[in-house]
Amino acid sequence: MNARKLVIVALTIVLLIAVFTGAVSALNGKNSPVVRAQLANVRDFTAVASQPDSFAVDGGALFTGQPGAWTQISTPETVIVSSVAVDSTDPTVVYIGAANEMAIYRTLDNGQSWLRIPLADGFVGGVTDIAVDGAQRIVYVGTDTAGLFRMRDVGSSVVLSGHLLLDAPVLEVVADNTGKGMAFARTEWNLYRAENFGLAWVAVNNLQSTATAIAIADTTPAKVYVGTMDRGILVSNDGQEWTTANAGLNFVAGSRLMVNDLAIDPMQPEVMYVATSYLYGTSEMHESPAGVALSTDGAQAWSPINEAANLAVAELLPVNGLVGGVYALTNESRTPLALGNAPIISEAAVASQPVAQPTTATSSILAWVIAGLAALALLFAVANDLRSRRPEVGTQLSPSPVRSR
Repeated sequence: MNARKLVIVALTIVLLIAVFTGAVSALNGKNSPVVRAQLANVRDFTAVASQPDSFAVDGGALFTGQPGAWTQISTPETVIVSSVAVDSTDPTVVYIGAANEMAIYRTLDNGQSWLRIPLADGFVGGVTDIAVDGAQRIVYVGTDTAGLFRMRDVGSSVVLSGHLLLDAPVLEVVADNTGKGMAFARTEWNLYRAENFGLAWVAVNNLQSTATAIAIADTTPAKVYVGTMDRGILVSNDGQEWTTANAGLNFVAGSRLMVNDLAIDPMQPEVMYVATSYLYGTSEMHESPAGVALSTDGAQAWSPINEAANLAVAELLPVNGLVGGVYALTNESRTPLALGNAPIISEAAVASQPVAQPTTATSSILAWVIAGLAALALLFAVANDLRSRRPEVGTQLSPSPVRSR
């Protein structure tokens, strides 16, 4: 094979690769993963006891990581993500709720593929919260217009196995992962307790106040904590008998201490955080921030986090495994604010964080054009090679010499 043929073969291989690459690029409309140093519009957050990485819903997208390094997980294109939950017994099982449809989605491969699980027909609305009882393989889903759904994850699919229709949006759902089967759902004015592993629900009427926040610690035994409108924090081992847990929160007789949020560190379930406010007035209510406090002994005693004294906190996001590290979302901003020992993300880190360049329709068209030009060039090279082997028209072929014997 002479040098010219070697060049043609090499050019053919290169052009074939160009055609394949261009076509794949054009067909692949997915964006490159977005990496952020800081989240900006957090709508839901969940941490897992068995790993340092947490999951967050930020601006309708799903992220995983730690403070300073958050990576976006690919989700179905039409879904606006509203909530996220993880199976604590298997953190590869992740559920997300849709804000724009009555459905949840499950992935087992970090977002490479998603299983859609519809909740109900005839309802317009979306998912507000998800809780997973990993020990029982039960998934609880709260919605804004259709109440509360109970589902069982059987591995190959997720089967609907119960529905509690409510006349108010479900704000929170929690479940324990110890095998005890405790689960609670909260609306603006009512708290509901699961019975028989969620096959039935009863209203909790003995709090002597309205529930404003709820959390379950996977301790031994599991405990449920309820924040109230004016009684501070209540704790129970079964969701039926309640005692106060306000030591250190400056809660005195006659005062009205409102709990804005409760959060538990999954890696250290005795470590808890609470955001509180004082309520004043009777017919016309006034609220004044009382701060954020930390407990390291399951709410037996609380100590204030000083820099949060006058902060109007709406939600708390604990740093998994870091005692005293928590982020706050305020009434004015959904950007996490570092409190206590939580790592502070500098403005320089946020400004220098890499931003993925999405694949647009223009770039897809350009990829197809490149693939087409490469194909034309390949055809031209092959045709030119064939023509060079054909004798020109009118050329007289010399007869082969006759050998004499």
